[in-house]
Amino acid sequence: MAKILMINGSQRKKTTYHLLKKIGEQFNEHEVEILNVSDYDVKPCVGCENCLRKGTCHIQDDASIILNKMIEADGLIIGSPVHLRQIPGYLKNIFDRGCAWYHRSPVVGKPVLFVTTTQVTGSKASIQYLKDLSVQWGTIDAGNISRTLFTLEKPLLEKDFSKFKKYLNKENLVKYKPSWKQIFEFHTQKVLAEEILPIDLEFWEKQGYLKRPYFFICKINYVKRFVGYLYYKFLKNIISKNKKQNIE
Repeated sequence: MAKILMINGSQRKKTTYHLLKKIGEQFNEHEVEILNVSDYDVKPCVGCENCLRKGTCHIQDDASIILNKMIEADGLIIGSPVHLRQIPGYLKNIFDRGCAWYHRSPVVGKPVLFVTTTQVTGSKASIQYLKDLSVQWGTIDAGNISRTLFTLEKPLLEKDFSKFKKYLNKENLVKYKPSWKQIFEFHTQKVLAEEILPIDLEFWEKQGYLKRPYFFICKINYVKRFVGYLYYKFLKNIISKNKKQNIE
């Protein structure tokens, strides 16, 4: 039995919430929790970088509760209404407060399914942001489900959940094929860990990421491995030179 966390990013328990409940019915054999962001007090990130440099956040609120629930889950389903063609600010506050995850992600390899609801437009931009976030976290983009005012009653299909269900089983991670974007992002993060913050380097060494072509063992063809390595060496050389010039 896997633990699935569903995040309702709406301040109301209406369209997004009810769609998440319907989706949750597809996982009766697992432990499913719906978390409503409206039930928690999450303040905006102030950009102090304390979490990046020291590993702790000085803001006292409920952000850590939500982030810890995300870490403890085996799979994430993130539901969001669309506000002005983007996710709402109070949902983004949560992700901003986990900004250290770009450097030291605790959710690597988890499948994430994205769900958006909107009256007419804006889902595409919102989904794109969420997918970019998934790349930064090292999670598995398990697809998306979007509904508008005109498609609310559209039935859910088994194919909507097939990838998510597949990667709930961690044994299937070896079958995963990371995209070019994921490969380049991984190597960017690796260089930052080696060259910028000691706390990142310690984390990456402990996880064994420094010796890998990606966060976990998976299917990466020789072309992606080689190009990824060249990109890593190129970026590392640039940052090393800049560091040396700043010291001099």
